[in-house]
Amino acid sequence: MSFLDAARTDIKDALSKFPDLSPKAQMHVFPDRTRRNALTLAGTIPISYRGARYHIPIALYLMENHPYSPPYCYVCPTSNMKIRVSERVDDTGRIFLPYLNEWRYPGSDTYGLLQVLTFAFEEICPVFSVKPGTASTNKPNDSSIPGKTRNFTLPHSSGSTTTPYPVAQPSGFPMPVPNQSPYPSVPMPNAMSTDPGGYRAPYPVYPPARMPTPFDTAPPVPVPPRHSSYDYAKQVRNSLLTAIEEKLNKRIREKYGFMIEDNQRLDICLNEMRTGQKQLRDSLERAEREQREIELMLSVYNGRKRELTEALKAGEGTDDEIDSSIDAFTPLHRQIFDNYAKDLTMDDVIYHLTVAMRKKVISLQQYLTLVRQCARSKFFAIVTMNKAREVAGLPPVTQM
Repeated sequence: MSFLDAARTDIKDALSKFPDLSPKAQMHVFPDRTRRNALTLAGTIPISYRGARYHIPIALYLMENHPYSPPYCYVCPTSNMKIRVSERVDDTGRIFLPYLNEWRYPGSDTYGLLQVLTFAFEEICPVFSVKPGTASTNKPNDSSIPGKTRNFTLPHSSGSTTTPYPVAQPSGFPMPVPNQSPYPSVPMPNAMSTDPGGYRAPYPVYPPARMPTPFDTAPPVPVPPRHSSYDYAKQVRNSLLTAIEEKLNKRIREKYGFMIEDNQRLDICLNEMRTGQKQLRDSLERAEREQREIELMLSVYNGRKRELTEALKAGEGTDDEIDSSIDAFTPLHRQIFDNYAKDLTMDDVIYHLTVAMRKKVISLQQYLTLVRQCARSKFFAIVTMNKAREVAGLPPVTQM
């Protein structure tokens, strides 16, 4: 399967299972500060959270070599939502999952990523609802995350019923979060590296945030992770080693990438030269074989030419006519020859008489008279020739 076929199949499979997502081309600012156009899968994914059904707005920015590298995933809250910062979603809405760090196609695909996002959001909902008109303090900036979805239609209930998204709980009742990840909260160096063979740093971990109350609009204050000093130092050391190893691998790839490409081009040229060498050898063998055949034919031609030249030189001194050279040796054989020639002549005369009668050169009466005379002459010639052949000991001519 080619690269384009694999990407097309992966995207079609994901859209068939999640019909609320739609593909479109959109500008995106990547973590390396480059702004370029990317294929985006934007829309909502359904989740079940605490017995209720919600639709979480997300956007997936696909790389140029999709599906062989993971996409950039973001939560795109609307104006009446806030991002709930957790170990999986940062304050800009970017999503971090081990599934993205361990991406290996075809073991990992977009449909599997969406399923993992559904399971992760069902444990911790990445957004919660706010009152209309309330400013979202931790909502990502439009310039930092292009593709922010604003056209999601979310049903709101009136009265005392629940809002379409989870509301922030009072500070006395913090939301439960799963076990803290063993990785420290360090920046993620090049987490979305497109090199399938390189190392990726562990996804960043954010401490559980204090959920704001309805009267508290300030951003949640992160709580430092509770780890022992030994475990924390060990985790920081492992993260630093991973980051250093990733940087070294990146520099090595940059340094030796051109050499690898040159070697590949040289291998291609060498294969083409070997193919051309084989073709030249085949052509040379065919030319040598044809040359041998021509030399053999030339030798036969020269031999026949010498024989003919010698025969011509031997016959230059004779004055015999050509008719005498084909004349019979005995009167009996001459009689056979003359009657045979007369038989053939009558056949030709009858043929031309037929043509003349068809062209109305002669009449039918004239044609019948002449044909009768020719047939009689032909009959006497054949009878005489057979009689002579019988005397000469030759088989008779049966054709009359």
